Amino acid sequence: MSTLKEQLAAAHTIIAAREEERLQIYADSQVDEQEHPRLQAINRELEHVWDLKRRIEAAISAGLSELPVPPPAYPEDMIG
Repeated sequence: MSTLKEQLAAAHTIIAAREEERLQIYADSQVDEQEHPRLQAINRELEHVWDLKRRIEAAISAGLSELPVPPPAYPEDMIG
C-alpha cells in the first residue's frame, strides 16, 4: 500500500499528463468530433483526480496516514 505522499505525487503526475493532453487537443483552436469524447473523458478524470488530490492534502494536513473515507469512483455514476 502506498503512502499518502506517494498517492499525492501520483495524482500530480496524472493531472499534469491530462492537462497536457487537453492542451494538445485545444492547440489548433478547433476541437473536431473525434476529439469531443476524449476531451469529455479527460475533463471527467481531471475532476475526479483533483477531488482525490484535495482529499489527500487534507488527510496529510490532519496528520493522518490514510484517507479516512475513500472517495467514490465517480459520484455522477452512483444511483440513489
